Amino acid sequence: MTTRYRADLPAWIFIGGLSCLPWLIVWADSVHGFRPVDWLVAFAVSVFSFAWLFSFCIVITPTEICFRSLFRGQQSIRHDQIRKVQLVWNLWNRTRGPLQLVIESRGGGGRVLSINAKVFSKAAIDAVLDLGARVAEADDGGLRDGVVMRTLRERKQNRK
Repeated sequence: MTTRYRADLPAWIFIGGLSCLPWLIVWADSVHGFRPVDWLVAFAVSVFSFAWLFSFCIVITPTEICFRSLFRGQQSIRHDQIRKVQLVWNLWNRTRGPLQLVIESRGGGGRVLSINAKVFSKAAIDAVLDLGARVAEADDGGLRDGVVMRTLRERKQNRK
């Protein structure tokens, strides 16, 4: 059975809100008259934002897992090649999002499939971690409920 996951509704709302900022600037600047360049920039920013978000897709088939994004294209890894699936939080990597699903392969090449998890639903993240637990090893790093919940749990444990 093939399962497909797309960006979650909160990501659409957040990115949609951010992509409306140029339109707010165009509206505020409209007192100075109509400027086609302003409208073109606002339109381009909005289209790019929604195209970027629409490009995110995780597909889990009976034999492989595929991830697609706008900048990295489509990447896939077969289930029998998976060594470990991890959910990691890393603010220091500037080229990728802070919340990543990292799928390490068994091959000697050390191939890694890195999925930007911040735009996906909890169900999508759970599905990938469950797949990792079924075919190899999975580690959620205590982040399955989110970064805030992990921080609150650690803080509560430190008070005892």
